[in-house]
Amino acid sequence: MNIALTINGVLRNPETHGVIPVGNTLYQALVAQHSVYLLSDDLDIDRTQRWLTIHNLTRHTRIIQPRTHAEWRTDTQLRLDAVGSVTSTGTKVDLVIEPDPAISAELLALGYPVATLTLPYFAKPEWRPDYNQTPRPWDALVDEVEAQAEAYAADPRRTADPL
Repeated sequence: MNIALTINGVLRNPETHGVIPVGNTLYQALVAQHSVYLLSDDLDIDRTQRWLTIHNLTRHTRIIQPRTHAEWRTDTQLRLDAVGSVTSTGTKVDLVIEPDPAISAELLALGYPVATLTLPYFAKPEWRPDYNQTPRPWDALVDEVEAQAEAYAADPRRTADPL
């Protein structure tokens, strides 16, 4: 498989510039069996390469970086452009791993399979400033599961004939 993986938010913490452990583990597992294309937001390829080398992230196929510096371009435009530059070489992108749900939605709308890796900002719920010590009632969880099961069972698309 050809996998496009975003550096910022999947491999590198955008706040601290440290490596994200779950992203590192994901990277190491994927490069063992697949072609991994890293999507960079940084125009400075040497800085990106140095960071990747320091963190032993060196087994990828290629780094895809923005073609030009354009402050007016949104993160979504930059990412779509990066994925497009992979496919423009004739390479089929089988999966994009992206940390931003809005960008994931755009990629999905364009027909790319997407896995969105979202990480919590707080390691423990009780560290959140808005933490409420009252646990969610079990009955509310059961009600939600039952409502979803009923909606699924009643969905006419499940029994409709194929187009």
